[in-house]
Amino acid sequence: MILFRIFVPMVCLGIPLTLFGQEAESPVVEAITIEGNRVLSRGDLKLLMHTRVSRWYTIFSGVKPRRFDSAVFRSDVARIVARYGDLGYFDAVVDTVVNRYRPGFVRIRLRIEEGEPVLVFSIRLEGLPEDVAPDSLHLREALITRPGRPLTRVGREADLNLIADRLQDSGYAFAEVAAPVTRQARRADVTFRARPGPKCRFGQVRVEGNQRVSKGLIRRGLSFREGETYRKRDLLNSRHQLYRSGAFRSVSLSLSDTVAQTSPVDVDVLVRERPPRSLKLGVGYDTEEQVRGVLAWRHRNFLGGGARQLTIESEASALEAHGQIGLRQPYIFGSKTWLDVVGFVEQERPEEVRVKRTGGSVSLERMFRATGRLVFQVRTEVVDFKVDSTRTNVLIDYMEDTRDDFFDPQRGLLASLAMKMSGFGDLLKLTGEGRWYRKVFRKNVLAFRVSGGMILSLGAGKPIPNFERFFAGGANSVRGWRLNQLSPRDASGSPVGGRSLLEGSIELRTWLLPVLGVAVFLDAGNVGSDRFGAFKLSALKLAAGAGVRYLSPISPLRIDVAYRLSEDRFVPHRRIYFSLGQAF
Repeated sequence: MILFRIFVPMVCLGIPLTLFGQEAESPVVEAITIEGNRVLSRGDLKLLMHTRVSRWYTIFSGVKPRRFDSAVFRSDVARIVARYGDLGYFDAVVDTVVNRYRPGFVRIRLRIEEGEPVLVFSIRLEGLPEDVAPDSLHLREALITRPGRPLTRVGREADLNLIADRLQDSGYAFAEVAAPVTRQARRADVTFRARPGPKCRFGQVRVEGNQRVSKGLIRRGLSFREGETYRKRDLLNSRHQLYRSGAFRSVSLSLSDTVAQTSPVDVDVLVRERPPRSLKLGVGYDTEEQVRGVLAWRHRNFLGGGARQLTIESEASALEAHGQIGLRQPYIFGSKTWLDVVGFVEQERPEEVRVKRTGGSVSLERMFRATGRLVFQVRTEVVDFKVDSTRTNVLIDYMEDTRDDFFDPQRGLLASLAMKMSGFGDLLKLTGEGRWYRKVFRKNVLAFRVSGGMILSLGAGKPIPNFERFFAGGANSVRGWRLNQLSPRDASGSPVGGRSLLEGSIELRTWLLPVLGVAVFLDAGNVGSDRFGAFKLSALKLAAGAGVRYLSPISPLRIDVAYRLSEDRFVPHRRIYFSLGQAF
């Protein structure tokens, strides 16, 4: 009767009856203790191990506990020793104790003696061709493997790739580099030995896989021509340019298979096209825009062969509404210049800048390297549908973008400068922005932003339209103020905008889990009523706060709580924002 009373509750709770006959199975891993480690954290070491601790929820039926496997454990130890070797600690020793302290369970202890690393004593560069040898000093300074540093596998492999890339960018298409190491006790001498092979030029280009896009247009999209000096980065840039056309799902450029390493070298271009037409329907929500809807139709090969993109798009939210039809032609003057022709109707809905416009624009976009972009645009618009309010704007905009990710950058730089002239010199508007990202303390990212602008000249007696003035505040600006509320005000207290702007933000982002993170931030900004008023540092308005980030499949979801630190009787002390994407 007593056994029955014990047995029935265990079955009802779903607890597996593994107490009886447990000795026949491998023991359950109850604990893993790691001691003596300095170079690698416990978390990093446990990630190298397949042997894991069983969790508490294994008491439920159907959840299998983590069991000890001696063969797997031996491979874990070997993996840890190899990892220390990769970091230059070739004498690292891992002592293990597997304690079967009670039937069916084990506790594991790892005692690590890391020892001292093997340090690089000297490095040599051999076999560099005459046209690359003068650059050997700069090449040495770029190497990770240097005298006084630990001898690491990752560093050597990165240096091998660096030297090979440098040679291949100088025309040596078949260059190879080896790095033999001579070790004596705790010092190592490393020799980077290059075998450059012949200096090469580009040969014929063979295009395969295209169906609707012409081979001529694909060749026009390449950043190299037959007979030019071979450079590996030209292959990478060409791949990037072909992707930007939007016509291809995949692009591959490679040297033709050949045993003979001779010049010229032929290039095979293999493409896989995307469907020519697509329809996009999207709905989103954030604190400022409320509900946003997008409907867009795109033809990626309009009129055939030339990868022209015809786009018809409409978009609406609480802040704006616009519709446009645009034609985009790639590779106008070579692979790096694009032409855009757009007709539009748009409305800005915030009370501070309420305006309706219709018109068209013509733009030329020129790429520089893989990170720079220059846009020259002429735009004519009719304001509020009044013919006597017709304006012609000329815009020149340059952007440099080295970020590693568009939605959630971890490192890199984004910088932009723009000049806009309206009418015949009636209004000249200069704006600039810089964003900088760097990883600090492993999983933390430090993000910094500064932006500003001014209106330098104005036609005599002509007022500046509100939609050209500067405003600050909002989810992507100084977050202690609501959208457009950081601004000079009129007698009634309404924001009227200004002729100068200065903003800055610093944010520390930390990912606690692979998809969940937090951030703390400090924002500062000011809008001046004259063209230099915003740049008085003593007049900057401050806000600080914290937020939560969730890494969704689309982009990070963001909730920020911001507190105003500077006095402003028109603005509440606290603001809460829900938005999609990082603040900057």
